[in-house]
Amino acid sequence: MYGHHLAYILREENCRMLINYPAARSTNKFWPDIPHGFSEVLIDSGGFQMQTGVAEVYLGAYALWLKLLLPNHPEIVGYMNIDVAGDPIKTMENLLYMEKEGLHPLPVWHEGHGMEYLDFYCSNYEWIAVGGFIAKSINSIRDFGEFHSGESHGSHHYLDLLTLLTGLYPKNKFHLFGIGLSGIEAYKQIRAYSCDFNTWSAIGMFGHAIIRDNKRIIKEVAMSESDRQRLRTDKKFLADVTREGVKNIKYFEDTLTKMENTEHKYLLF
Repeated sequence: MYGHHLAYILREENCRMLINYPAARSTNKFWPDIPHGFSEVLIDSGGFQMQTGVAEVYLGAYALWLKLLLPNHPEIVGYMNIDVAGDPIKTMENLLYMEKEGLHPLPVWHEGHGMEYLDFYCSNYEWIAVGGFIAKSINSIRDFGEFHSGESHGSHHYLDLLTLLTGLYPKNKFHLFGIGLSGIEAYKQIRAYSCDFNTWSAIGMFGHAIIRDNKRIIKEVAMSESDRQRLRTDKKFLADVTREGVKNIKYFEDTLTKMENTEHKYLLF
């Protein structure tokens, strides 16, 4: 996931990028543009931010923004429909509106929207985004103590979800919203086509480090109090720790990509 804070590191490390529409519009208020220089970009509509009151998202404005943006950014590989949690009908109406505008967004299905909607999406679209389950494990993935993703209770839920999706719809691609290192145990068995997450920003936000231990296991760990204080005052130290975390996350992606038992390569945004 893209963030303006130390974003040059993401570009230099050749990261694929998910860019959030409300955040992009707040940065460039007078012209619809996004950062250049990334090999692949996925656009998030900001449906989650809209529903949590963080941002306002208007369907017509989002569609117009995309139509102005797409001709100048061939690296955009996909963009999301505006999903409405708890309202599958409105979510479907948003999808149909965007298609009438000549756009081809990824449909978004939430747990609780009903299997009939998932059946429709999987019968008519190749790549589907899946959301609505992050809150079930949010406490386990934001622990300020040492984090080992293999101990996350949410990972069992991700495995159940992936087993269902890939079992019923083996020819489709699935994007999981916001599930990165917290799903590592599930990914060892079944992997989605793509996911997005902002674990790299935990370094500056929470004083965490993304490390690779002596068994090459990727972990998110709380830094010492002195190092947390240093992050606030030493820009080079913050950049160095962030870059090391990004490199370890990319190692995580590369390792998954080399593993067997998947028809799709694994993409992190």
